[in-house]
Amino acid sequence: MKAEQMINKIVSRLKGTSKTKHKKGKYKIGKYEIEIPPDFALPVFQQSFKLYDRFLPVLAKNLNGEKVIIDVGANIGDTAIAMIQNCKNPVICIEPSDTFFSYLEKNLLRIESEYPSRVKTFKTLVGTGLITGFLDHTKGGTASLKVTKDSDSITHVALDKIIDDVSNILLLKVDTDGYDFDVIRSAEEILSHSEPILFWENEISEDFQHTGFNDLYDLLEKKGYKYIYIFDNFGNLMTEEATFATLRNINSYVYSMKKYNCTRTIYYTDILASTEKNSIFVKKAIDEYKSEWINK
Repeated sequence: MKAEQMINKIVSRLKGTSKTKHKKGKYKIGKYEIEIPPDFALPVFQQSFKLYDRFLPVLAKNLNGEKVIIDVGANIGDTAIAMIQNCKNPVICIEPSDTFFSYLEKNLLRIESEYPSRVKTFKTLVGTGLITGFLDHTKGGTASLKVTKDSDSITHVALDKIIDDVSNILLLKVDTDGYDFDVIRSAEEILSHSEPILFWENEISEDFQHTGFNDLYDLLEKKGYKYIYIFDNFGNLMTEEATFATLRNINSYVYSMKKYNCTRTIYYTDILASTEKNSIFVKKAIDEYKSEWINK
């Protein structure tokens, strides 16, 4: 197989478009073996890309152990289980898909004996309610929102309404395949009272998402989020302590490749953002990530 064909096949699987079917199986996260569904891409990606999904456990290691971590789009629990082994914080996992929530519950049972009562779960679709639709599972290893005006759309619940204490959140991680801006917009009380560290998947495939993220950046700037770190979709760090202006420019570049069928280099970015309040944790985590993963 030519190198270009091999790269295209891997990237196709990274975006969930591969038609190849794989049986469900097991995958080790730290010291725990979790159950994974058919076509779950993480094992392939972490074998192919050494930095893929490696940062959040490092960030968790650098947090204090008192306040709550929220994982929206928790999927089967792989990220939560990786973080839990590196911190003492309580974790809230939110996943709307019946399919992946079932895996999430099973996998969390595997750590219950060592980490009792550390995790609370909710099977809920989080958002402002301004974007409606239903869950599409055709990508295999993930579920994404398919936008529709249909009256049978899934009901969204604002994150502010799910969380009892909006002043006790340290980290908000969001991975909802292009709708992260809407999830974070539904957490304005949390942003105001907790100023949590934010980590989200910055995926833009449609014009309304491009606009939605730009509106989110305006909100975050007003809330004091001025420490911005940008990762490519393979997990490598692109910029440190950037500005939202830089992020907007990168968004335009990435979206142009999709919209105008240009040669692809990356497919999306992951964003780490912090106010002054938690910047020390973020900077320590970035330094450790560079030392332990990027520069090795």
